Amino acid sequence: MRESRRSFIKHSAGGAALLLAYGALLLTPAQARARGIALHRLPAPENRMLEKLAEALVPGAAEAGVAHFVDHQLGVDPDDALLIAKYFQVPPPYKKFYRDGIKAAAALALRRFNTPLLSLDAKQMHDLAGEMGQPGAGNALFLFYLCLRSDAVDVVYGTPDGFERLRVPLMAHIMPPEGWNG
Repeated sequence: MRESRRSFIKHSAGGAALLLAYGALLLTPAQARARGIALHRLPAPENRMLEKLAEALVPGAAEAGVAHFVDHQLGVDPDDALLIAKYFQVPPPYKKFYRDGIKAAAALALRRFNTPLLSLDAKQMHDLAGEMGQPGAGNALFLFYLCLRSDAVDVVYGTPDGFERLRVPLMAHIMPPEGWNG
């Protein structure tokens, strides 16, 4: 049976997309960051702010690839997302939630320090994170803080390498595919 050119292209393109997606799934967030894989879901300044905020919440989050993790998860079906926002029942799309949280944190930095978030020093970032982490009806940033902190913890410590850094034995019921240890 002969396949038409249109059918061949349609099936080949689908196969190429599957291979690309499969290849991307084999990279850890840290590997994606180290290789300079482009981020697509948030504008570059927001990615830098997300990374700086996450680093203030969980040291090592930037190098572990938190921005790449969030970027990838913002591109999957919300039912398949691994973002903690899903489990806190944040309504999708999650991209809006992360963008709104980053913008609110940036606005708080300007109000509190009269300085853009990306220009804050370590102490100011510590103080900003502390203020974001205060629960209460007046703190709209608290849920974003909880979500970003949990995402950062997952990226930094949710791997066999992370467990090793904590000196906690990993007792996974099902070991992840090879390459997860990045």
